[in-house]
Amino acid sequence: MHRSTRNRLESLLAGVGNDGPMEDHLSSCASCSLEVESMRAQTAMLRSLRSPEEVEPAAGFYARVMQRIEERAKDSIWAVFVYSPFGKRLAYASLTIAVVLGSYVVAQETRDGHLLGENMVAQDVHVPVVGDQAQQRDAVLQNFAVRQGNIQ
Repeated sequence: MHRSTRNRLESLLAGVGNDGPMEDHLSSCASCSLEVESMRAQTAMLRSLRSPEEVEPAAGFYARVMQRIEERAKDSIWAVFVYSPFGKRLAYASLTIAVVLGSYVVAQETRDGHLLGENMVAQDVHVPVVGDQAQQRDAVLQNFAVRQGNIQ
């Protein structure tokens, strides 16, 4: 099938926007015409399978579905937590503990200054690297320790 036919296939099958050049192409190209006719035949067969009046389910269908859902839910281990008062109390207790512990952690971290960034060294102390090799090594280590303290 040619690309031009494939691009307009949906509108062609729906019967919307039939334009002359596409119809001319289908009349002149046997392979495209054969595929489009095959798809039209399949569409017609699918539409004939069910009429709109038969779509409504039989009486009691929804009741049977709900009954099966409830039966399977009772067999589940999660039903103890979801459908019982014990499960609701357990969920509320867990939520309360999480809120209390979270507020405690936030209060402690704020008091210690970790959340506010107070432990960061505000001034950048730089020791000049001069002198002999031992003095240079000590200066580099001091600068490294100050930088490491600023990062943490």
